[in-house]
Amino acid sequence: MPQNPLTEVEPPYAHVVTALATALDSLGARIYRDLHVESADLAARGIDPQVTAMLTSFSTYAEDCLAVLDDPAVRTVLDAAMTRRPA
Repeated sequence: MPQNPLTEVEPPYAHVVTALATALDSLGARIYRDLHVESADLAARGIDPQVTAMLTSFSTYAEDCLAVLDDPAVRTVLDAAMTRRPA
């Protein structure tokens, strides 16, 4: 039995973990690029203030969800998975 399951990730598991992290990161980038009020400059486009408020709330929620990628335990698993990825 592995001494530390967080650092001894099996290759198939490593692939799944990195695929999920990549997908979350890509989703976050897309949200920030297309929907984030500041980066998309929605106010300058004349978007309705209620829509702007809704998108601001959504962006904040997305950022909170994406923060899981910065959690130390998650980082440990991701780092271990990245070092064990097949070439």
